[in-house]
Amino acid sequence: MSALLARVPAWAYGAVLLIVLAGAGMLYQRAAGDAQGRAAVQALWNADKVARVTAESKAVARRVAANAALAAQQAATSAAIKKVHDEEIDLVRARLAAAERMRRPAFCASSGPAAPAGAGGAAGSAGTDSAGGLLPDAVAGDIQALILETEQAAATGRACQAFVRGEKLY
Repeated sequence: MSALLARVPAWAYGAVLLIVLAGAGMLYQRAAGDAQGRAAVQALWNADKVARVTAESKAVARRVAANAALAAQQAATSAAIKKVHDEEIDLVRARLAAAERMRRPAFCASSGPAAPAGAGGAAGSAGTDSAGGLLPDAVAGDIQALILETEQAAATGRACQAFVRGEKLY
């Protein structure tokens, strides 16, 4: 083997050493470039992530503000609807309170068996007035309560219709 080594010129050893050193340098540069490239990509990823989080938090803040404004608008609309509804019901209550005692309708005036002569109701009874055709207080109160419930339902329906139609109530 020493004979073979003696035949190889000295400059070949230098060339092989140069090729090995150049290869090692290229491998080092590639490893350094890979690390640098990974760091650059990670930096871009982190910047994008921060930008997305910032944009999402701003969008959430805008939605919260929009929801608060919508809630305030809905509260105002609800208060206006309730005010109109309550005013209608107050008018009905006032009308019912100011109404005279209720009389029997004409189709009920002659109903029931005829009472024997002199057999009127209990003395001093304010509940009925057979001569004038007034309804008993309990029946008149029940009818007025029914009228009030009907008017409340109608007022609620009108308020709902006004809301659905988008009419301004205030």
